[in-house]
Amino acid sequence: CYPRTVSVPLQGKARVIALLMTGTTDPMQSQMQNGLVSVQYTDGSSAELSLRNPETWWPIEQDYFENGLAFHLKQSPPVRVHLKTGKVYNGFAPKKDYVSIKGFSDRIIDGGAATVLLFAVDASKRLKSLTVKATANDVLIGLMAVSLIQ
Repeated sequence: CYPRTVSVPLQGKARVIALLMTGTTDPMQSQMQNGLVSVQYTDGSSAELSLRNPETWWPIEQDYFENGLAFHLKQSPPVRVHLKTGKVYNGFAPKKDYVSIKGFSDRIIDGGAATVLLFAVDASKRLKSLTVKATANDVLIGLMAVSLIQ
């Protein structure tokens, strides 16, 4: 059984928190919040970043196919890091960097991919902790790295 919530302590101040994350999602969780990242400040206040499929939450095994029919991306695709090669893409990778699983997807990423998210926080407040919470069924969320950007 996987935990629904994980917290890590933070110290200092930042204006942006860069997150390297990966995990699962599927079509049943499309157009809805899959998870939530929240930062707690030492003064008791907090800020939240919704992990929403397909806007800010993408699956480890593939990039979405956006043709304007099933859904429309409301923002640019997130930065993706291909875990096997280390290649970083700001947007979709070239077709040659995908593999295919017949009948499933032509945008499979051999070795998987992580998503880079930038979480703007209040630079005037001291950070206490960061919490990651899964909010949808059948979703796994992995936090791989946290960087505080001042």
